[in-house]
Amino acid sequence: MWNPPFLTRIGANQRWALRYWLLAGGVFMVLGLGYWPWLTIPPGNHLAAGYLVLTQIGWFGLFAILGLIVSELTLALPRWLSRSVCGLLALGIAVMLVVDTRVFDQYRFHINGFVFTLFFHGGDTIAFSWVTWLIAALVAAVLALVLLVMGWLAGRTWFRRRYVVLGYGAIIAALCGSQGIHAWEDANYQRVIPNYTDTFPLYYPLTAKDTLIRWGLVDAAQVAAKRREAEKLDSVPSGHFHYPLSPLVSHPPAQPMNILFVMIDAWRFDDASPATAPHIMDFARQALTFTQHQSGGNSTQAGIFSLFYSIPATYFTAAKSSGRRPALMQQLADNNYQFSIHGSAALDHPPFDRTVFSRIANLQVTTPGENQAARDQRITDDFIHFLDTRDHQRPFFGFLFYDAVHGYDLHPETMPTPFRPYWDRVDHIMLSNTFDPTPYHNRYRDVLLYDDGLINQVLDNLKRQGLDDNTIVVITTDHGEEFNDNHQNYWGHGSNFSQAQVHVPLFIRWPGMAPRTIDYRTSHLDIVPTLMTRALGVTTPVNDYSVGRDLFSPAPGPRHLIVGSYYNYAIVSPDELDVVTPDGMQTNLTPALQPLGRDADQNALRQAMEEMSRFFR
Repeated sequence: MWNPPFLTRIGANQRWALRYWLLAGGVFMVLGLGYWPWLTIPPGNHLAAGYLVLTQIGWFGLFAILGLIVSELTLALPRWLSRSVCGLLALGIAVMLVVDTRVFDQYRFHINGFVFTLFFHGGDTIAFSWVTWLIAALVAAVLALVLLVMGWLAGRTWFRRRYVVLGYGAIIAALCGSQGIHAWEDANYQRVIPNYTDTFPLYYPLTAKDTLIRWGLVDAAQVAAKRREAEKLDSVPSGHFHYPLSPLVSHPPAQPMNILFVMIDAWRFDDASPATAPHIMDFARQALTFTQHQSGGNSTQAGIFSLFYSIPATYFTAAKSSGRRPALMQQLADNNYQFSIHGSAALDHPPFDRTVFSRIANLQVTTPGENQAARDQRITDDFIHFLDTRDHQRPFFGFLFYDAVHGYDLHPETMPTPFRPYWDRVDHIMLSNTFDPTPYHNRYRDVLLYDDGLINQVLDNLKRQGLDDNTIVVITTDHGEEFNDNHQNYWGHGSNFSQAQVHVPLFIRWPGMAPRTIDYRTSHLDIVPTLMTRALGVTTPVNDYSVGRDLFSPAPGPRHLIVGSYYNYAIVSPDELDVVTPDGMQTNLTPALQPLGRDADQNALRQAMEEMSRFFR
């Protein structure tokens, strides 16, 4: 039989591709083992163990099948070009898996659009040393070599057709088996197996409650009862964003006070000390000190949003879409305040220019400067210039957001470095559960000391201009910073809701109030209602624009605070963390991140659902 040359080429390329992608799938499965340290199999739960093995084979094998499908488009190309495209595609998948395991290892979420935005547009937010780039290049080279070997093996004559059939058959059988197990466990509202979902990248397992009910395999009444219970854990209600619930009514004071927010990105509570922040602690002796203050987020977006809007960070997308500015900022504008807004980090990543600071005239979104330390100095100078040139007949609202601590931007040649030894170079790839955090933490403390000096320049200028007696000064942060405090390989922020990441410093110097220490639990959500009622003369009920309470009125019982992140949130209680993911899956932990082994506090859940739905209509 006569076969045209191009059909012969297509057949040969296809046979090679089938074998190559099967072997590449094995590589993907091995790389996927990087997620297993975060998978806990309860003792004796053989079903969970079997499910994870089947998922490992089926899900990462599916990546190979998808690569095979894409490579079908190259079959008519010359052999070298078709194989090169397959190799590059497989290398891209392998590299992304390695990178994602590292991201997940440190932050417990996968690569997503937000990570890419920070990488390409976040300036110094994500920065790598030359050592990190070198290690990354070596890893990519090793992966390329392994895949080249797979390509060579795919061309060997001993690789029979039956091996190909058995290999792909095993992948498909494993995928079907894992999805069947998940569908059954999900339909019966068993938590162990569905809770594995977030660990695997791009993983959206099968659910089939209604189908299993229709087939009579599960009891409909029992499922309905369990569904009603689970609906309490759904992450964010939907609806029109109605904020505030009623128009703000106020009787502004005849002598309005200025208000200044000074924030240090990623400031730990225990690093608010005379050693690391001597000038701020001198300030604290004349101020109100809140020792049990909690941020409204473990990340910048959630922390600043919750502070200014005084509502949970779960409303962030709705606020951004609506363009609604915070009630605080609207009231300040209505009271004829001048605004002086200065961020060392860009104010459009996260998009605070479209939320917290929307409609601020001449908002400076980015601050010039070659690094974070230089930009911190620049915002200090810019604010001092504002103080010198402002309209003295009008009150002002100032915002200073320092970023060098967040970036560990240490310059030993120009900064004091009393905390030693310090890490000469930040290499996140070196972090592990056994890594000694001391040098890393010391670098952080040295940079904090630098920012403390800049903040002292601001405080000195307030005093020089006689503004101490009519300026409320709030010094705090957006979130904390972890140095593996919980011994679970968590570093930085945005990865859990333990006290290392959400317990933050708060100092307020309020003219007319005597300095004192407040030991009961307070929240970022409480700052705005306190300012609105006590400083701006707002008489509208607090519940119409806030879920917080007055800072100076202790709650009658334990507080269950909603703390947000970039993709999930938690109900943070004094002795419990109830972490909820976007799909409604819930995990109960101790404050030290250990499994709690009991159901969530029902009162806390009801309160959280009311607060997360109050401003939707």
